[in-house]
Amino acid sequence: MPSATPASTPLSALSPGSGYVGELAAPFANPEFARWLVQLPSELAGQDAQLVYRLRNKIYRVADPFTPGAGICIKSFKPPPLLRCLFYRRIGSKAARSHRFALHLRAHGAGTTEPIAYFERWSGLRLVESYLLTRFLDAGTDLYSEMSRLLREDPDAAKYIALLRFTAVATRRMHDCGYVHNDLGGQNLMLRRSADASWADPCFIDLNRGSIQPSVSLSARARDLAKLEFPSHFRRIFFQIYFGDGPIPRAFARCEAWQRLRITWHNESRKYRHPIRHLLRHRNKIVSTGRPEYRDIWLWDAKSGQPSVVLESRDRRRERPATDLLRVAVANLRRAPAVWTRYRELLPQAYAQPVEFARRFGVAIEADANLDAQLRLLEATPGLPVFVRCYFHQGAAGLDACSAAVALLAARGHEVALGLIQSRNAVLAPREWQGFLAEALRRLHPHIRFVEIGHAVNRVKWGMWGIRETISLWESVSKLRNQYPQFKILGPAVNDFEYHYYPPLLSRLTGKIDGLSNHLYVDRRGAPENFQGKFSLLEKCTLGRAMAEVHGLKGFYVTETNWPLRGTGEHSPLAGAYTPSNYVESPLHVDEDTYAAYMVRYALIALGSGMTERVWWWRLAARGYGLADDVGGIHPRPAWQALIQFHRTLGNARFLRREQREGAFWWHFEKHTVAYALTPTTITVPGDCSAVHDLVGAPISAGRGSPLVLDGRPMYFSRVSAA
Repeated sequence: MPSATPASTPLSALSPGSGYVGELAAPFANPEFARWLVQLPSELAGQDAQLVYRLRNKIYRVADPFTPGAGICIKSFKPPPLLRCLFYRRIGSKAARSHRFALHLRAHGAGTTEPIAYFERWSGLRLVESYLLTRFLDAGTDLYSEMSRLLREDPDAAKYIALLRFTAVATRRMHDCGYVHNDLGGQNLMLRRSADASWADPCFIDLNRGSIQPSVSLSARARDLAKLEFPSHFRRIFFQIYFGDGPIPRAFARCEAWQRLRITWHNESRKYRHPIRHLLRHRNKIVSTGRPEYRDIWLWDAKSGQPSVVLESRDRRRERPATDLLRVAVANLRRAPAVWTRYRELLPQAYAQPVEFARRFGVAIEADANLDAQLRLLEATPGLPVFVRCYFHQGAAGLDACSAAVALLAARGHEVALGLIQSRNAVLAPREWQGFLAEALRRLHPHIRFVEIGHAVNRVKWGMWGIRETISLWESVSKLRNQYPQFKILGPAVNDFEYHYYPPLLSRLTGKIDGLSNHLYVDRRGAPENFQGKFSLLEKCTLGRAMAEVHGLKGFYVTETNWPLRGTGEHSPLAGAYTPSNYVESPLHVDEDTYAAYMVRYALIALGSGMTERVWWWRLAARGYGLADDVGGIHPRPAWQALIQFHRTLGNARFLRREQREGAFWWHFEKHTVAYALTPTTITVPGDCSAVHDLVGAPISAGRGSPLVLDGRPMYFSRVSAA
């Protein structure tokens, strides 16, 4: 139970006969300060008083005459009507209650500005003057302004969550000391930015509506917190942090959701309840803090290399244009007969024709602080195709870093593909996006072979709400395509096996794209051979090629794929920017050895089938999904050794055919054979085999004709003719 609020000294005891009543906090309870206090009203109109805010009440900043360099915040309350004055006689005025609650919070270590005093003058039953004095928070701002600054100027998910954590800890401490604010909007939490992503001095203000309770219940906490405005995904994160990074109590969640509905209805109905005030709202307009609309919020999560989810699925569905459903349905019905006919023609052709593997399997890198270490790794794979992403949200500095990386890679003999990655601002500021495209290609066109425009266009977290916004990304591409005919333009990159997004987009992009690209993840099904309905990786690649050919495009390209790695926490692409203490890792995660095996099998299927022109693995260095761990330096994983072995053995090889025998898959190249089994099986080492190597290139002692156990990790058999 909270202890009693510390007493303060009545003003009448320090300045009798002044006509004012009130209280002074202990550090200021002296006759000299009291004399200065009662003279203050006549001085507020002078030049030494700075009017900070004027709406219903007035807020001034004055210099503290007894503490050099410090300021005092004076809030002058508007005189209330008579009935309210009578009510204030019983419970205390706004100033009196604010002072009392501030003393309570201060005594319990909760955040509030230092309480100094309140004083007021009554004339009969009427309260004619009322003032509250607190320490002025110099260089301070409020929660909503700081949130808006991050969203506009520094859209970093980790920093935004750090601000949520600061807020959650402060509000939890306030509630735990027995105080309920009852008007907890973000404008009523003042704070000071102490570093780039660090804040200090949380100060709850406008305390007069609050109450002190022996113990704050879950329902009272829910009512208090429901007024804070966060995007729905981050609201859940905020509540988890508030409850110690643990689960959100069900009773709290139900009450908070109900209270939020009530607040929404209250806000929406204001124009009906107060029509005159609504019509005159422009006279009392407050300057906006600039917070973007929820649909325009875009936050980058550097840990997982992608934007963060901002809204929960229900809110995302509400924001999507309903007309897109019709556009998607009509476009797919129109193209479906041709696509399925071509698919049925292509599927029997899989693995039937020889395929040159040269420059078909590559890796993506980031032009970041670890670039030099990544380049050192690439020395083991000369000529390996490389995909480099250039991000619109990183501005000129990101383009400079990308240009330098591409030039270095091209000089070292790597075929370079470029991804130009949009953000929400690419849609909101189309001229800036078109300028970014033009400048990137002007600087990089001598070094690149492929350019992908439009990233994960079916995921709203990447910035597009609907087909029209997506199409706008290609407004100037026709001109650029004619200006730089030496490279191929790929797109529009759809994430996962959601090919129904293609027809309505491709029908509008005729003449702007050369090849169809996809981020073909199959991790939700486990192994690449596993089926999603009637589609394993082979069938998905075949359908992708059919979709490309029916729309007049030359080839199907996989520009991103991987599996999430087990035990990587917030760095996993499936976890997002925050993991609570009760986080249960998705079963889709795999260990490092399985990841390496799946990678090689994916490449063999996608490329050996002849249905996919290129595959770029995402990516070389990343904690949650990379071939190397990039936390605390670059630490290669088994998958990187597997890629070295693949590139060294098959990087310039010619695939001939695939067969199934002895319970295993056999992939025959001119000088090598690769084999693996979905379930462990014993095979006989081929009679023409001269050497056997495992997935990462380590030699295996196995003579010709001897038994050998195969599992899901591919093995390499070199033939005698290769000696």
